[in-house]
Amino acid sequence: MRAKVFFILSLFYTSLYGTGAVSDTIVLPDVEVSVSRLTTPVTKQQLQVSVLDGRLVEQAHVGTPKEVSGLAPNVYMPDYGSAMTSSIYIRGMGSRINEPVMAMLVDGVPLLDKNMYDYMLQDVKRIELLRGSQGSLYGRNSPAGVMEIRTMQPLDFTTRNVRGQLTYGTANTIRAQASYYEPVSASFGIGIAGRYARTDGFHTNSFDNTKVDYGQQAGGRIVLDGKPSDEWRMTGNVFADWVRQGAFPYADAATGIIAYNAPGGYERLALLPSLRADYRHDGYTLQLAASYQFMRDDMRMDNDYTTSDIFTLQQAQRQHNATLDAVLSAPKPCAWYEWTLGVSGFAKANTMQAPVVFMREGIDELILSNANRGIQTVFPDDSICISNTTLPVPSSFDLFNGGAAVYHQSNFQLGRWHLNAGVRIDYEYTRMAYLSTADVNYRFTMLMKDYKDVHTVIKGTQADRFIQVLPKLAVSYERTWVTVYGYAAKGYKAGGYNPQIFSTITQNQVMTDMAADMGLHLNIADPRFSDVAITKYKPETDWTFEAGAHFTPAEGLKIDMDAFHIQCFDQQVTVFPNGRTTGRMMANAAHSRIWGAEAALQYRWNKCAWQGILHASYGFTDARFVAFNDGMGDYSGHVIPYAPRHTARVLFIVDYRVGRKWLESVGLTVKGDGIGRIYWNERNDCWQPFYGLLGVTLNFEWQYVQLQIWGRNLTGTHYDVFYFRSMDRDFLQRGKPLESGATVLFDI
Repeated sequence: MRAKVFFILSLFYTSLYGTGAVSDTIVLPDVEVSVSRLTTPVTKQQLQVSVLDGRLVEQAHVGTPKEVSGLAPNVYMPDYGSAMTSSIYIRGMGSRINEPVMAMLVDGVPLLDKNMYDYMLQDVKRIELLRGSQGSLYGRNSPAGVMEIRTMQPLDFTTRNVRGQLTYGTANTIRAQASYYEPVSASFGIGIAGRYARTDGFHTNSFDNTKVDYGQQAGGRIVLDGKPSDEWRMTGNVFADWVRQGAFPYADAATGIIAYNAPGGYERLALLPSLRADYRHDGYTLQLAASYQFMRDDMRMDNDYTTSDIFTLQQAQRQHNATLDAVLSAPKPCAWYEWTLGVSGFAKANTMQAPVVFMREGIDELILSNANRGIQTVFPDDSICISNTTLPVPSSFDLFNGGAAVYHQSNFQLGRWHLNAGVRIDYEYTRMAYLSTADVNYRFTMLMKDYKDVHTVIKGTQADRFIQVLPKLAVSYERTWVTVYGYAAKGYKAGGYNPQIFSTITQNQVMTDMAADMGLHLNIADPRFSDVAITKYKPETDWTFEAGAHFTPAEGLKIDMDAFHIQCFDQQVTVFPNGRTTGRMMANAAHSRIWGAEAALQYRWNKCAWQGILHASYGFTDARFVAFNDGMGDYSGHVIPYAPRHTARVLFIVDYRVGRKWLESVGLTVKGDGIGRIYWNERNDCWQPFYGLLGVTLNFEWQYVQLQIWGRNLTGTHYDVFYFRSMDRDFLQRGKPLESGATVLFDI
């Protein structure tokens, strides 16, 4: 019985890593059609997509999904703080916390929590990054794009395959991967893969002279791949991922020095079993994908980022999630028409513990100073005293999201004209049950000789429902060497509740309860952060209008150009409240607008013993608030923070086939990135200027082995990847310095 259960779970788990789609960067042959929800060949698509095959992933040293962004214009996935902080900015859209603007699918299965977006890639077959609203096909949290990752499957091989990778680099960084794939028969194959990485880190905490960003990662997967008949293919995958790392290398902006006295860190364990089934018969195609996603993570932070004993934060989550997707395509009823119908559903249950502990200095500075400021407006010679040496504020949350969707897409081919019309209806239910408590031993000098206890409790439930109708209309005109297109589409990010502001709410409630306990009716708490209702944020909706073209004027040459305009309503913005507050608030900007343009050129050549790729791209985005007043300032007309205005990328790969036993080929890869300016706040009074990074790789290849000698940020550029203001102080995170190392790959 146990063996049967294990087999079913293994089969149910195996399809979580795959890809799908279109073109603007490194493109596979145009005749290949993706099995994703986009079935049109690369150069005929009515949007912009960057495509990387597995070989390019190796040559460009793309080790995580964050590094994919370095090969696409107007896409920025910075390395913030920890593997938990997977912030994404595409075409001016994005946010630091909560819901992402880009959906990520692995082998056809969507990852429900963006905390999972940062992991080690292994055995990648293909990555596709779609830019622009994908709401009509992918629904929630894809208003700016979709990343689809497809991994190698056992039946992709005709014989047994053993592959591996070993890297050593700066900061005693080690990465190791190994995998084994065997097609046992023409109808069944098995695959096993494992990986491990560790680093000493790059950033030093001057308080104790230790590295802040040390870390380890490990994981693997088991794949069962079968073709029980000519019509069916079923793939089961069990994926596991584990991370333990130091985190949050935040330096004082005035000094550039990292110094805090309570250690920070992040740990994550994820298990994702999935099952994918594909059925093809008489022109009908049915794709099914189901997954169960378990994630347990734990984040600890010195939340004042200083050597003072003010307060610490922990956030521990335990999630049980499930997804189900089905897509049906039927035979063409006529030569000029085809359609696709899909249904999907998900459930996400998250139990979160988020205790905050105020130290003695924090009690004095954050609670007593605010309370006594209000008290002494009436009683100037008296004050409140608190005897606690520490003040724990335990908070727990039960968060649930669930939803279902149905979508349809029709494709009309009318000569050289191609019309695509689609619509999706998404329903979502969200709920947050919360409990936050605090016990304070206090005395009011005017009325009380002795200390007494006051018990604060904040308890309740909030719930909401959302229905979104997401239409799309696209048209294109095709000639032999050019496709011109335009489309309009609606997308959205899900609404919900933000527990990260609860420490501030509870802090204010403690002051309110002390005043009530004394029989005083004084407003000693900050009214802006005294209502649980501020944890709610609305769905963000947007309309994207894009026009562009794909050119193939000569063999091996492809040029993509586009311009876009986005109208965004209720845009979700992370706000760091002014003053000595402790939380992070998710606010909705009433209205914002974005416009921009992109251009990409790719040239592949293969002449005699030489072959290579040249890819160059540039993206410009102007994203501004039209109407946004968060109660602390009016930011209408200001640039939306954190998203870069310019991105410029160049990738040059050249290989020379030596053709000798002692060396088959030698190659050179040069990668340049230019990013900026990035505004750091809504006031637009501080920013990261435009900066450039340079990476170079020398590649030596034999029959089964490759040796890569590489360097990153070879110019030693000093730049910042993150900035924020907390407790009336400015903090930033420096980018990584020059790195170098060597990688050995084998494929047998």
